[in-house]
Amino acid sequence: MSHNMFQFIGNLTRDTELHNSQGGSSRAIFDVAVNRTWGKGADKQERTDFFRIKSFGATADSAARYLGKGSKVFVQGRIENTRFEKDGKTEFGTDFIAEKIDYLDTKAPEGQPQG
Repeated sequence: MSHNMFQFIGNLTRDTELHNSQGGSSRAIFDVAVNRTWGKGADKQERTDFFRIKSFGATADSAARYLGKGSKVFVQGRIENTRFEKDGKTEFGTDFIAEKIDYLDTKAPEGQPQG
């Protein structure tokens, strides 16, 4: 059995960007800051990790409408490895694809009414 899934709870660091392809499908991109802490007392440490999330179709349309900078979300999805050529070299990356987004505390993107 295989399992490929991520789960993040965090806040958007900027408004969601919506892109439409010539075929009419939507793709949204947003960045989420996820805080984590470890240790206790004087040894307590904190760190913030940043993740770029992609979503498609109706999920993308909804994210673009309701998720602005500062929105708190619970995002679940799959991880995809990418491979591309850049300046004659093969580059590798990782994409986080949102399959489900729970809107915990939304802030409308600039130019969108709060709904």
